Amino acid sequence: MNDQEVKAWSLECQANDLMKKMEKRGFQASYAPTAEAAKKAVLELVPKTGAVALLGSQTMNQLGVFGALRESGRELVDHALKTAGLSPEEAHDYRRRVFAAEAMLASVNAVDAEGRLYNIDGVGNRVAAMIFGPKKVILAVSLNKVAPTPEEAWRRARNIAAPMNNRRLNTVNPCVKSGRCHNCQLPSSICNYFSIIDRSRPEGRIAVVLIGEEAGY
Repeated sequence: MNDQEVKAWSLECQANDLMKKMEKRGFQASYAPTAEAAKKAVLELVPKTGAVALLGSQTMNQLGVFGALRESGRELVDHALKTAGLSPEEAHDYRRRVFAAEAMLASVNAVDAEGRLYNIDGVGNRVAAMIFGPKKVILAVSLNKVAPTPEEAWRRARNIAAPMNNRRLNTVNPCVKSGRCHNCQLPSSICNYFSIIDRSRPEGRIAVVLIGEEAGY
């Protein structure tokens, strides 16, 4: 067995252990060893009819899922594309449409070793919709986002995911310069809503596709 095969075996073992824990928490869990397999798995989970909401997710962007859906002609609630140029009030009203969608697609900022999901959100529409929104929530999560403890999961969300998203969005927040969280409490902060999803209710509503290849922040 070569090094690549050994690494693939190790990642699959990690995913299998995590999937068992997630399933006990009511999540629908699956594993895709590659980005291409993950894209296919996510698209197969999308309901055939009804609006689909695309929430902020570099993972979904990098997999090509959002691009495929934008080209499909499906009815979309497309947060990233449709709120540009709108007033704050208009953008807020548009984001509310996620709650009437048949499904939503996103990722998470971290997962702990017991299968809980951790998120930090700027406006709150992403975490609110995950908790109580569309009938189906589909999340693509690479194994590099898995942390051993709740404390490490929050550390990852605050000091890895959040600064990288601030940098991507070119904010004026201090983490853009230092690469770490300052708990800045500024009006420009994109870290306003913190959530832990301990389990999925109803069972199976939240589907998580774990990915062997690194993706997202």
